[in-house]
Amino acid sequence: MKYLIPFLLMFCLLFPLGAKEPTPNDVTVAIAAITDTTICAVAAFLNTPKLDLPGSNLYFRDGETLPHILTFQEADLGKYLPVFLATKEGGTSFFASLMQAARGPLNDVAIQYLTVHAWEEGHAVLKGAAVTDWGEGVTLPSLMGTVIQSGKIPDIIVTADVVVDGRRVSTSVRVEGKFLLHSDNEGFFAVRPLTLKINGREVEV
Repeated sequence: MKYLIPFLLMFCLLFPLGAKEPTPNDVTVAIAAITDTTICAVAAFLNTPKLDLPGSNLYFRDGETLPHILTFQEADLGKYLPVFLATKEGGTSFFASLMQAARGPLNDVAIQYLTVHAWEEGHAVLKGAAVTDWGEGVTLPSLMGTVIQSGKIPDIIVTADVVVDGRRVSTSVRVEGKFLLHSDNEGFFAVRPLTLKINGREVEV
């Protein structure tokens, strides 16, 4: 979340307290909801077998093995954690943990984000779409091969236009932006906004 601080300060200057606009907290919640939902959608797709997340759908171009568009229709983040926790059931041995990691290289990342942000049903409900850019020539087999060899997820760029509602925002928040999903210098999976609009207003990132 360290990348959010500069544009949250700018957001506070742009919108007075009495205005009928999203609060800085609404913006923080909405951005976290969108990035978490995107991470979960990608993690669910990379799991073997693919996980079914309520309200989330993937669309592919002809002949491609990685999704081009993610859509969210009343996608409730609070319903996602049980889906990912179920992938860890059935054994706690070292071998079992390796097999679980092989089946879903981003499952633990999704669980971490969902748990840290403590999403409950009704907290954040999303409607909209996101376009994914996996990199030139990247396919599902080559992506999984890179993950196995390096232990890192290659850079993924997501361009989103999503509206967030729910109990953790005081008003609807429309987020339009481009986000980089990547492994940072310390090897941790991270999300960094590249461009951002909140309810049609550009915010410096």
